[in-house]
Amino acid sequence: MAKKKEVNYFEMMQDAMQHACDISDRLLELIRDFGQEGTREELHARLDAIHEIEHDGDRVHDEIIYELNRAFITPIDREDILLVAHDIDKITDNIENVAFRLWMFNVTALRPEMQEFVELIRKCCGKAAEILAEFENFKKSKVILTLIRQLSEYEHEGDTLYRTAVKNLFTNETDLLEIQKWRELYHDMEICFDTCKEMAQSVENAIVKNS
Repeated sequence: MAKKKEVNYFEMMQDAMQHACDISDRLLELIRDFGQEGTREELHARLDAIHEIEHDGDRVHDEIIYELNRAFITPIDREDILLVAHDIDKITDNIENVAFRLWMFNVTALRPEMQEFVELIRKCCGKAAEILAEFENFKKSKVILTLIRQLSEYEHEGDTLYRTAVKNLFTNETDLLEIQKWRELYHDMEICFDTCKEMAQSVENAIVKNS
C-alpha cells in the first residue's frame, strides 16, 4: 500500500497568504494607475484578475479544511490551524472587497489618503506572510513574536489613518453621496488592517497553546 503523502499545513497557510499579498499588489497597482488614461476602462479586466486570485485562495483554504477533516494527527491543535486559515481567507476577501467597491460605488477620482491606505494594507500582508513563514518552527523562532508586535503596530497606524481620513472627509467634503461612499471605503480598508491583526493574534494564541 502506498504511503500517504504528508500534509504540510504551514506551507498551505503560507500559500493562502501569498494570494492575499498578490491581491494587495494588484490593488496597489490599480490605485497608482487610477488617474491615468484608460485605467477606468480596464477596471473590469483588473477586477477579474483580482477575483481569480481570490478564487485560487479559496481553493487553498478548502484544501486545508479537507485535509484537516481527514487527518488523525496534526502538528498543532486542528482548531488553531482552522482559525488561522479562516483569518487568511478573510484577509483575501476583504482586500478583494475594497477593489470591487471602486466599481460598485462608481468612483471616478481618488481621495488623497487612498494610496496611503492601500500601501499600509500591503505592508500588513507582507508582515503577515513573514509571520507565517516562521510559524512552522515557532518553538525555535527568535523573531516570530517581534513580527507579531510589528503587525500590531501597523494596525495601530491604520486606526490613526482611518480617523484622520474620516475627519478630513467630514471637514472638506460637502457632497453627502461622496461622504457616504468614502466613509464606507475607509471602513472597508480599516477592516483589512483588523483582519491582518486578528490572524497574527490567532498565530500568537496557537504558539501559547502548543508550546
